[in-house]
Amino acid sequence: MASHQQSGDRAFGTLFRFLVTYRLFVYLGGLVAIGIPLVLQRAYGTELSPGARTAIVVVSLGVMIVTYLAERRVGQDHIDDRTGESTESYSLRLRASVATAVVGLAVGIYVFMEINPFTGALFIIGAFLFAYMGYRKEGTDGV
Repeated sequence: MASHQQSGDRAFGTLFRFLVTYRLFVYLGGLVAIGIPLVLQRAYGTELSPGARTAIVVVSLGVMIVTYLAERRVGQDHIDDRTGESTESYSLRLRASVATAVVGLAVGIYVFMEINPFTGALFIIGAFLFAYMGYRKEGTDGV
């Protein structure tokens, strides 16, 4: 029984390491998969059924969520065993600004495709500037 449990853990561990290794491709691929129906609708007038669009979004987000959880589980190498403190070199401020920029980028792409290209472009530019602000402040001690 114990070996069966270890075998299952090993399989999930292998899957998690694979997802973490290729996480950038998973995240970008998920965004592309979600955006393709919108592009097809805009460019070619081809529309997918709402059920197909929902399935694409649910599967893409599911894989991205599992990848994120795998990052948290597999990526424990940044925890110091003695102190329990994180040894990551990125500050909380930088991580928060990049996460906010990613959300702004996703909203900007959606607004660009569905509502208004100008407003969407403003969101995308704002997301870039927000991420740049986080990286720029990282090198200094300024608040």
